[in-house]
Amino acid sequence: MFYEPLNLIIMKNRAILLLLGLMISSSFVFGQASKDTLQKDSIYSQYKGYFSAEQSWQISEEAYKKQLEAAGLSENEIKQKVQEFEKQKEALIERIKKQLKSAEKQRQLAEIQRQQADTLRQEAKKLRQQFEEQQKQAGIERGKASEQRRLAEIERKMAENQRKEAEVQRTMAEEQRKLAKEWKNTVQSLLHENITMSGKDSKSKYVKLKIAKRNTLFFNVSAVINSGNVLIEIFNPKGQKEGELSLEHREGSTTKTDRFSGNTSGSLNKIINSPETGDWEVKVKPKKSKGHIIISVTQHIKPAI
Repeated sequence: MFYEPLNLIIMKNRAILLLLGLMISSSFVFGQASKDTLQKDSIYSQYKGYFSAEQSWQISEEAYKKQLEAAGLSENEIKQKVQEFEKQKEALIERIKKQLKSAEKQRQLAEIQRQQADTLRQEAKKLRQQFEEQQKQAGIERGKASEQRRLAEIERKMAENQRKEAEVQRTMAEEQRKLAKEWKNTVQSLLHENITMSGKDSKSKYVKLKIAKRNTLFFNVSAVINSGNVLIEIFNPKGQKEGELSLEHREGSTTKTDRFSGNTSGSLNKIINSPETGDWEVKVKPKKSKGHIIISVTQHIKPAI
């Protein structure tokens, strides 16, 4: 390792001290400071952050000499004052050490405060990010709530429409019930016949009905067959045909089939106003037909208007 000679180091330090002394003395010369305004303690405060306590003392001593010279003191006066100044060396060095120590503590405290400030900034950044995330999440939740309100409003309107439809249906059902009750109170049953066909014969069958009043007649004939064919006719007392129902079952036929697969069905509803009085006749003419027929006849109790 390379080391500089001791004499060279000493020379460098003296040159620095001399340069500083010249700078300080020149400031006093241009400022025309008086002998009584010399401030020995004001020198160190300008350089304490850059030199050790011993170096600071040397700087202060050289500066003090330059001040005395600049003040125009004699050599003996300067020597005497420097000797007095040197008596304060230990106290000044101790004070310098304390100031250096205090400055170091302040530096450490400043570093701690800087670190704390960094920590607070980081925490503030995290809090800001959390707040932004919460705002974002709150926006999403508001959107969901708005969508739920919209769906709830749709469901409410649907429920209201269903309630109205149910009310209409209830009203219609009530009207039908009233009509059925009125119908039941204004008509009487004259005939209800159930005919079964075995499919073995083709003999005609007759159902007779005696009508004594000319109130409106209601004929209702329904039939279901799964073979052959059948003809059902209604005749008045004069032998005139008032209506008929004809069914023909064909294998594989898709016309007039009811909910039972392979069957053919049909019905006849006939209203006869002011019917002839006397014997009415319903003629059933099967041809190898198998099935059953229901014949129902009702009449108004009150005369038709």
